[in-house]
Amino acid sequence: MKITDITLDRLRLELDPPFHAAWDPEPRRHFDATVVRVHTDEGITGIGSGDLMDGFDTYKHLFVGEDPLDITRHVKAIETANFHGASYWPLEAALWDVIGKVHGRPVAELFGNTVKKLPAYASSGELKSPRSGSPPR
Repeated sequence: MKITDITLDRLRLELDPPFHAAWDPEPRRHFDATVVRVHTDEGITGIGSGDLMDGFDTYKHLFVGEDPLDITRHVKAIETANFHGASYWPLEAALWDVIGKVHGRPVAELFGNTVKKLPAYASSGELKSPRSGSPPR
């Protein structure tokens, strides 16, 4: 099996009202993400999503034509690109999706499926006053 193409769909969600992230002094007015699709010559497509993957076309040739199941090789290439300022971790998620589909198993199962319960975590991401529920000014 070989990777025939990697496509990126860039998406933007407008935020109205703006999101006042507790860690950012500027309110966020939109949320950007990229959907990554790894296409193979056997008709299997892996999907991942996350960071923008800006500049990926510079590195795409490192993956097209390669075996999508060679995850160690791909992770090393992604880490090298990341070292040079990229953020291509959504590609790894798409590659793992291919691997899961090839083996007919959920990726969590491939990772050992050891956790049966996860503790709940919730955050509004916004610092709000206890009284008003609104961001402090």
